[in-house]
Amino acid sequence: MNEERMRILNMLAEGKLSADDAEKLLQALDGKSNDANATEGSRSIDVKGKYLYVQVDPKEGKSSERVSVKVPLALVKAGLNITKLIPADAQEKIQSSMHDSGIPFSLSDIDPQNFQEIMEALEQMSIDVDTDESTVKVFCR
Repeated sequence: MNEERMRILNMLAEGKLSADDAEKLLQALDGKSNDANATEGSRSIDVKGKYLYVQVDPKEGKSSERVSVKVPLALVKAGLNITKLIPADAQEKIQSSMHDSGIPFSLSDIDPQNFQEIMEALEQMSIDVDTDESTVKVFCR
């Protein structure tokens, strides 16, 4: 990974850049722009204004607290690029630990090029859990 990419990703990790700004800079380094991607026929998705929500609402008369989490999907997209910063030996340890826990997962399988598919899947996703105490909802929009 070249020095410019590392600098951009470090600035993102330190909060000096927004996910959108980091993405634009990384695209500029790659010589790609959203216009170029569109003319190449690749599908592009705008994650600006889209969020992953997690809401926990207590049932009426219950003393549970209300929880509301809103995660920008642009942050998720930027996170896919950050996985490239994890050293190979650390990735192996993560994969081994997850495998030992029964979770077949590999960081190398995470590909920012597949983000369109991830976004489409997230937009279709809706999780609703209804208990005696509360209602939990997880969704994207």
